[in-house]
Amino acid sequence: MKKIRDIWNRNRVIIVLFLIVLICFCIMGVVMVKYFFGGNTSSYGDRLDDIVDLPFKEEDQVSLINLIKENDIVSDVTINVKGKIIYIRILFNDKASLDSAKGVVTKSLEGISMDYQSKYDLEYTIVQESNESVAGFTLMGAKNINRNVLIWNNNTPIKDKE
Repeated sequence: MKKIRDIWNRNRVIIVLFLIVLICFCIMGVVMVKYFFGGNTSSYGDRLDDIVDLPFKEEDQVSLINLIKENDIVSDVTINVKGKIIYIRILFNDKASLDSAKGVVTKSLEGISMDYQSKYDLEYTIVQESNESVAGFTLMGAKNINRNVLIWNNNTPIKDKE
């Protein structure tokens, strides 16, 4: 017992500092584990909480696809919902012009209820494959929940002339 008391008397400051450092490392470890590995399991965190009560239903997707396919210039339509973004890809046939394709997209906005438009961003991709008779185009349009207009971005690939 006397040896322990001598060690304590000679190294009291170092022992106390070591215990404080050990406690700090334990606290940091617990905080880091909770921060990096605990909490929400969704990759979106709590950003999707406001659309939990309004999911983009399958029957609404089918009715939107049917509304878009009513046009004879549309070949195919696919809809993909990721988080708060609705991705709509429309493939047009050779009879479509760029203006008529944009008109189809504008008309399709009327088929999406304002409830969805106020909660989801819309991303349109309109594509016409190029061949001998048409040059083709690839455009992307986006509609934010805060705006009522589509913003277009030309993504048509340019072929290098050799």
